[in-house]
Amino acid sequence: MAIEGNLRTMSVPELLMWISQCRKSGTLEIRTGRSTERLAFEEGNLTYSSSSDRKKTLGRLLIDKGVVTEEMHEKARKLRKKDMGVAKALLELQLLSETEILRFLRKKAERELFDLFSCVDGEFQFDERDLPQLQLLPLRVDVSNLLLRLTQLMDEKGEYDIDDASGLHWEGPDR
Repeated sequence: MAIEGNLRTMSVPELLMWISQCRKSGTLEIRTGRSTERLAFEEGNLTYSSSSDRKKTLGRLLIDKGVVTEEMHEKARKLRKKDMGVAKALLELQLLSETEILRFLRKKAERELFDLFSCVDGEFQFDERDLPQLQLLPLRVDVSNLLLRLTQLMDEKGEYDIDDASGLHWEGPDR
């Protein structure tokens, strides 16, 4: 079953809570003016994320943090097969341990979710039949816990505004 709509109708936090609380499995695709994000879930937990924005790839994150060099990344890209992502290739080349790669995959996924949290302009589609066909490392991000942490962080910064007429709403930049 697939559902789709506009982010003005169903916000990213609402989508993520629905997926998490109903323990959904499938792929959520969110298309904004800037990029397309694909998030895969198993029983409500985030297991995979990708972005059409080349600046958000795992390879770019690892290079920017000085964990791998451009040459190491290129070697992993050449090794990866049609059904294997860069993370698995890095592991196969023994350039990083599984623990290190999973830590960076988690940070990448969290950053992508945080970036999507306040998006209001865009379209979404969630398809329960569509799961990544790649060989993946065992990433499992508890989305409910992540949303709670993000909400607490934003509340502490005072970026929410509560008024009696409309309830709670985000005062961040429109995306």
